[in-house]
Amino acid sequence: MQTTDRNTEETINQAKGELNRAKDRLAKDLTTTPDDKLNWSPSSTARTPIQLVAHSAMSISGMQSWFSGTPFKWASIEEADKEWREMEKAYTTRKEVADLLEENTANYCKWLDSLTAEKLASDFTTPFGIFPMAMAITFVADHLRNHAGQLEYVQTIYGDLDWHMG
Repeated sequence: MQTTDRNTEETINQAKGELNRAKDRLAKDLTTTPDDKLNWSPSSTARTPIQLVAHSAMSISGMQSWFSGTPFKWASIEEADKEWREMEKAYTTRKEVADLLEENTANYCKWLDSLTAEKLASDFTTPFGIFPMAMAITFVADHLRNHAGQLEYVQTIYGDLDWHMG
């Protein structure tokens, strides 16, 4: 039993660490985006920096709900994306999305702490396949990292070539 508890704790701590590193990367990208580029996009179909962060932040609670048993309600990713893009339009300021990112990350970490060894050992069924729950809980960090990369690319499009390492 102790091994299971230790493994559960280790799995959860690793997921939280990955999530917080991904969140911090996205938050830093947001802070290094100039005010005049926050609501700018390189094309009519591309998300703005604000929308990228809003989408990422909203996805945290969305995935948490999904992992908790709420079914994926859309027939396709295209249908979901259309609704998500409309929801993202409600956010227009750096503070709004930064606060949402922090709040949803904290809530997800609390939820992770509530997981049992049995839940982590279960399978998570999605329209995209079946995954071990211990793996699925890391999808949130992966999603944030993917959108951080998009935001970093948007920065290069408008001419920011600084890696913002310091």
